[in-house]
Amino acid sequence: MVIGIVGAGGHAKVVADAILAAEANRVLGFFDDDASLWGTTVLGHPVLGPVEAWASHALDALAMGIGDNAARKRQFDRLAAAGARLASVAHPRTTLGCGVELGEGAVVLAGVVVNADSRIGANSILNTSCTVDHDCIVGPHTHLAPGASLAGDVRLGEGVFAGIGAKILPGISVGDWAVIGAGAVVTRHVEKGTTMVGVPARVIRQ
Repeated sequence: MVIGIVGAGGHAKVVADAILAAEANRVLGFFDDDASLWGTTVLGHPVLGPVEAWASHALDALAMGIGDNAARKRQFDRLAAAGARLASVAHPRTTLGCGVELGEGAVVLAGVVVNADSRIGANSILNTSCTVDHDCIVGPHTHLAPGASLAGDVRLGEGVFAGIGAKILPGISVGDWAVIGAGAVVTRHVEKGTTMVGVPARVIRQ
């Protein structure tokens, strides 16, 4: 499969590495609206122009390489409306349990473990070595940073960000566009748009 990557920054580089680790895939190049990147290379592959230029290239699918949740959602929605095929990406060194579902455009990086019957929403990122236990629901456009951990039956809404090493205890629900700080331990439900930090996690912004 020939894949173009949306974005050309650090996260796009890691997504490209995951794609290239599967020998059946080839990266055509990167698309980024930052004109200063056009004509440069990432991992030896060219930045081919703005995101809208994807339609003029021969490729099988696009992969999302943008780390910021809101920016990634904007591009995802625009591309989906334009009829682009948005591929889910799973590094070969991931573990996906029975019944796991990956939504369109989801990215699962090296060392991730997703246990049985969990559902990962469209355009989400499961970053390096994070863990998702059984029966979790991860909403669309979310980002679990490296080393974050969800216990069983956790529910994350749309656009949630969980920082490096954050932990969410069993059965907890986290509302849309909430932010969980690095290393936080979430022991109670989190309201929409809330930022929580600390051990146990406490609200610092609503």
